[in-house]
Amino acid sequence: MGSSPEPTFDRFVSAAASAFDAPIALLSLIHDDQQWFKAGRGLVIDCIPRDSGFCSFTLDRPDVLETDDPQGDPRFAQLPVVVGEPHVRYYIGAPLRRLSGIDVGALCVLDTKRRAPASVDQKAYLIGLARQASTALEARLDLLRKGAAA
Repeated sequence: MGSSPEPTFDRFVSAAASAFDAPIALLSLIHDDQQWFKAGRGLVIDCIPRDSGFCSFTLDRPDVLETDDPQGDPRFAQLPVVVGEPHVRYYIGAPLRRLSGIDVGALCVLDTKRRAPASVDQKAYLIGLARQASTALEARLDLLRKGAAA
């Protein structure tokens, strides 16, 4: 959290944005009451309060969280990114799950335009990318632990 961007995570975000032909994609990590962004495309952001974003709603779900009308959904209608810049009108996110089963963040795609719900293939692809990103996070944690033990 709060560490420099890493190309490994940038690739997951780019792949997600491309798969949805969307202007914004993010990889978030949630800790306590903060949501940190490890990688992003289309939006420059480091950290926001956990309750100011969509991604905490994505945690502990078996698949994706999708809303094609955040303004009409009481969970999201007052989020800063919906009422203000960038005026998000679509969100889909898949949880980042550690091997222990704990969700620690989300890989998500956002759009500033309303759009139809994602196809079954798009949802499956996003879930697959999120699993790969979770594996990369586990590998990164292992490296940090080994470095701390040395």
